[in-house]
Amino acid sequence: MSDVELTNVQRRTLERLIGSEERPTFPPDLTQRLRDRIEGAVRGLDLTDVLWLGKEKLNDHGRCEGKYHAAVSRENPPFEHSAKSAAGALLHRAIQAEIGAREEDDPHAMVAFAAERLVEEDPRFADHWRELERLAQDEALMEAVRRIELFRASLPPLRVLRQELTPMTEVPLKAELLGGALVLSGRVDLVLGRPDSTSPSRATRLAIDLKSGGAYPEYPEDMRFYSLLMTLRFGVPPYRVASLFLDSAEWQAEDVDEIVLFHAADRVVAAARSASALAGGREAELRPGAWCGWCPRRLICPASVASG
Repeated sequence: MSDVELTNVQRRTLERLIGSEERPTFPPDLTQRLRDRIEGAVRGLDLTDVLWLGKEKLNDHGRCEGKYHAAVSRENPPFEHSAKSAAGALLHRAIQAEIGAREEDDPHAMVAFAAERLVEEDPRFADHWRELERLAQDEALMEAVRRIELFRASLPPLRVLRQELTPMTEVPLKAELLGGALVLSGRVDLVLGRPDSTSPSRATRLAIDLKSGGAYPEYPEDMRFYSLLMTLRFGVPPYRVASLFLDSAEWQAEDVDEIVLFHAADRVVAAARSASALAGGREAELRPGAWCGWCPRRLICPASVASG
C-alpha cells in the first residue's frame, strides 16, 4: 500500500472494512451451480413476459405480495426524482468525479461539475433540477458538498490509492437467465479490488453501498443480492459486501460464502415463483406496513394502512 497519511477513521476503514487478510478462494463451478439452482427451480414457470428483478422488487416481495405484484405488473408511475433521490444521484456523480480526477479539487467545484454532467446525461435529473429555484439548487449543492466531505473522511483517499484499490463507481450489473426470460440487475455504488491473475477463483473485490441515513433491515439483503449478481457477472464472488453510513463512518458488513450466495439465489426463486402464481390468478398475500404509503394500489387495497 502506498505511503499515504491517514486519519484514524480512514485507517480504521482501510484495516477493518477493506482489510488485508487472506482472501477466500471459491470453486470454479460455483457460478454454474448458482445458475442451475435458479434456472432449475423456475424453468417450469409460466413467465409470459421477461421478468426483471432488482433489489427493490425483491424487497417488495418480502414486504407484501400486493405491492410486489403491482411492481412486476408495471403499475408504478414513471420515475421522477424527489429531493432525496436527486441528492443521491448528485452525490454518486460527484464521487465518480472525485475518484477519477487527476488532482484533488475543491468540493464545491466538484459538486457543481457533477450537477452539470447530470443535467447533460440524465433527462429526469435535468427536469428536476430546472424546476428548482436558484437558491434551492445552491442548497442542494451544499448538501452534496457535505456528503462528499463525509465520504472523504470515511474512506482512505481512493484517488491517491487507485493503483492499489482499483475503485469503480456506479457499477452496472446484469445477469440473464433462462435465455433472457429472467433478468437480474443492479448497480453497486462502489467496488474496490482487482482480479488476481495468478488465482482467478480468489475473491478480491469489496462491494459497498453508500448510505446517508440510518440502517434498515433490507440493506443486508440488498448486499447479498449484489454478491449474487457479481458472482454471476464476474465468475467469482466479492469477499465482502457492506453498507457504509456516511454520517458515522460505521458499516454493516458481511463476508461472502456459499451460504450467502445460495440464500440470495433462493430469494430470486421465491420472487419468480410468486410472480408466476400471481400472473396466473392467485390472490396476493397482503401484508400492510409503512410501504403502503408508496404502493400504487394503496387506495383500493383492502389491507392498506395508507390514508388518501
